[in-house]
Amino acid sequence: MVRTTVVRWLAASSLLSSTHAFLESQSVFQESNSYAPRLKDSTAKDSFLDNIVANMTIPELAMQLHLMFAGNIIGPNADNEMFDFATRFAPEAGVGVLHDLYATNSSQYNSLQKLSIEKSRLDVPFLQFGECLHGVGSYKQSMFPQNIGMAASFDTDLVHRVGRAIGSEARSIGIHACLAPVLDLGLEPRWGRVQEAWGEDMLLTSKMGVAMASGMSKNGSWADPDAVAPVVKHFAAHGSLQGGINGAPSMVLGTRQVMENMLRPFKAVMDLGGVRGVMMAYSELDGSPSHINPMLYEALEDWGFDGFVTADDTGIAMLQYRHATAASPGEAIKQWFNAGGMIQYYDYSVDTFLNATIDLVNNGSVAISTLQSHVRKILDVKYDLGLFENPYIPDEIDSQSLTATNVPLTLEAAQKSIVLLENRNQTLPIKPTAQGIRKLALIGPFGDTLNYGDYSGAYGAYPVSKSSTIRQAISEYLKANASGVELVSSWGVNDWYFNAQRNIPGYLLSTPDGKSGGLLGTYYTDTEFKEAIFQKVEAPNRDWGLFPPNGLPSTNFSVIWEGLLTVPVDGEVEGWIGVALSANTTAKLYIDDELVQHTEMSTESYIQSNIPGIGFTAVNSTSAPAGGTAFTYSPGKVHKIRLEYQVYNLAQKMENSFSLNAEIELFWNLVDQKNPIQKALDIAADADVIILAVGANWDSDGEGGDRATLDLSKNQTELSDAIFALGKPVVMVLQGGRPFAIPEYYAQASAVLNAYFPGQSGGQAISDVLFGVFNPGARIPVSVPRSVGTLPVFYNYKPTARFRVYTDEPWAPVYSFGYGLSYTTFRTSALSISSSSDTTTFSDGDTLFFSVDVTNTGELAGSYLAQVYLLGRRSTTTRPVKQLMAFQRVYLEPGEERTVVMELEVDRYMPVVNLAWQWELEKGEYVFALLEHSGFDADTGINATMVCI
Repeated sequence: MVRTTVVRWLAASSLLSSTHAFLESQSVFQESNSYAPRLKDSTAKDSFLDNIVANMTIPELAMQLHLMFAGNIIGPNADNEMFDFATRFAPEAGVGVLHDLYATNSSQYNSLQKLSIEKSRLDVPFLQFGECLHGVGSYKQSMFPQNIGMAASFDTDLVHRVGRAIGSEARSIGIHACLAPVLDLGLEPRWGRVQEAWGEDMLLTSKMGVAMASGMSKNGSWADPDAVAPVVKHFAAHGSLQGGINGAPSMVLGTRQVMENMLRPFKAVMDLGGVRGVMMAYSELDGSPSHINPMLYEALEDWGFDGFVTADDTGIAMLQYRHATAASPGEAIKQWFNAGGMIQYYDYSVDTFLNATIDLVNNGSVAISTLQSHVRKILDVKYDLGLFENPYIPDEIDSQSLTATNVPLTLEAAQKSIVLLENRNQTLPIKPTAQGIRKLALIGPFGDTLNYGDYSGAYGAYPVSKSSTIRQAISEYLKANASGVELVSSWGVNDWYFNAQRNIPGYLLSTPDGKSGGLLGTYYTDTEFKEAIFQKVEAPNRDWGLFPPNGLPSTNFSVIWEGLLTVPVDGEVEGWIGVALSANTTAKLYIDDELVQHTEMSTESYIQSNIPGIGFTAVNSTSAPAGGTAFTYSPGKVHKIRLEYQVYNLAQKMENSFSLNAEIELFWNLVDQKNPIQKALDIAADADVIILAVGANWDSDGEGGDRATLDLSKNQTELSDAIFALGKPVVMVLQGGRPFAIPEYYAQASAVLNAYFPGQSGGQAISDVLFGVFNPGARIPVSVPRSVGTLPVFYNYKPTARFRVYTDEPWAPVYSFGYGLSYTTFRTSALSISSSSDTTTFSDGDTLFFSVDVTNTGELAGSYLAQVYLLGRRSTTTRPVKQLMAFQRVYLEPGEERTVVMELEVDRYMPVVNLAWQWELEKGEYVFALLEHSGFDADTGINATMVCI
């Protein structure tokens, strides 16, 4: 807990006035020709920052603790015209912390930073937040697999490189602090955000979190122009919620479980990942909301955490209107500040926050020294990021080129995240010639759609231009390698209970002269298609955020896209087509010179960008998608297409509700309105192999997508039943953000792949695995239950949790944590263990080394995951039946043998909280086993014993 002494404003006022003259006589910044400010001299960091803090008035302190929504200062014209109005309550303070800017070029960010510094009496630059969960939240940078997928890779080197890519892409558009990684343990798969977690295990979460954070921070090189400050979340125990409901109270067993399991990843990542911020959780622990929980702040103090603490979005206001620990904004803010919290996140308007803070200090409820301490930590991070020396994006950094460079990494990450769950009779990899395959059927709502998961744009729509669908990738493979094989496809049904808007993939669009990859867009500087300024080839699925398209002077503009649309159906489909728009824009869609859809201007968005509740689906299950109209698709048809788009930017943006100037989605829905399943069956009836692409999208899986079941949606269940009834070999390809409790399909399928949310290159990666271009080797990070009724099914349960059985079905999961197959085979040697101090014993401060020889005994290159578990042991407190202690994924050529050495920091991961609530490394024997997975039926025969002395 941050402890402060009460200092009355009168006493602080004299301190401020004594330092004011000093700082007025010395300009902290001077501008170079490139307007990059520099420190005037080599003033020591502490002295420099202490002087700034001491010279701040209460309003200036408060503005450093207020997260400003970028739309509040950018204004409708995107030229920062709202800056003075947004900061009118403290005009000399400037902006302290900023969010949701997502500049599309460096000048947008640089000009705003320059303006804020000029307005700031003390020349303090702002710190910019950005969402960076599995890609930068601009949705114009790279989109990697969702965390649950990258966790399945069990590859820390891969995740570190992904972190490096995300960090460099974020900094290239002016983001300084990435709101990532998430370190919640994914213990409750009904929770819609379990996809954001790194699985159910403490060690895996720690290792992956360190890899991601250290990549983002460039191992703590924050001042480098390609590094950011990670902000870990959600502190703490946010992944095991009552009923899986986001923000519900935690279901953890008690304080000991929190300390041993939930907090360990946070400490590891703070120690080793270059973390400079922590975001508090919405949930509560033992009756105390995490935002003001004393135990959590005491933990940060005990760890020596030197960064800042931020609320989650409206988390402080929740103290007032949800947790009911506060009766007013002022009381909620007081509880927040005095607990140790610092930055408010879209909780209260700036005037409410500012006035409340001033009142709290003046009446003695919050000490001025508390505010100063909080601000000092934020300034410390700004200093270490180099913002006091050069807060601008260097001219040589090109964010678009950087994103293009990372495309191969998005594919590698997707390939290494795919889990092979079943492979009966060596169905995979598909070998068309050897297996005599003449026809493949791709059936299901994810066969030709993009599926990224949450925090990736409207329903995971972006970035279309560098993405691939399964159908696209399979078509390209067959064309190059098996041109005699026919591919037929059908969506079959919607993935959820309404007609969704699905972006038309770029590979099915072409320019009027036949150039594939998009339509030809002509941009106009006016709203009436009169003054053309440039042209570009693109898919008309665009989000320009708060700014006009690069190259246009105004947010009032127009665009015409023209070209051809190739229809990918193999039977006539009465589906939908349309244009979804953000507010204050309008569009007309012409197909074959006929107006088929006029999406009129509205004050509300047409874009489905949030997960709808059960009430919406009940009312709209058969309705046309918003902005859509019925349209008949015929096989082999190529349509002429023209899309006219006009943007009238009339409104000021608002956080959490209306935060974009212009957004457009050219979408379709290829689910037949009358008889969708029968049409899918007709297409698949004479196929040799059926690829069934089902699962979940961000219309059911994501923040706000908490579920009571873990089945496929009912419509997908009906489709799957019908497909399996054909009696054909079925390869089930699952996508989604949580495990699916569908044991009946796992038992029937010839093969099953789980791709989770695979990112922008997911379609290519899935095709590569299907045809053996890449050998899958990922393992599941969240155990797969047989049904919701058997939850929880995490592998490291206590002995008493499973000594009884259910009367109606087995309790064991279908697949346990760490399970996964390969196309090749491996042989392992005996497990050997040593410590840094001895060969047979260990003690405090030691590192354990686990060694095993692994040989690829098959005919294909592949990867093996070595997993070492500590088996259950006698202790003063109850211990789990097993606990992962080390792992390493090794990639081997056919016949190759390699010695795998894994390390375990004893002090970090082995002590337990004893009955006296002290950390203790217990003496005695410890048995470690090399296992293929964590299940109760795993063979524990390869084991070794060490003695703690």
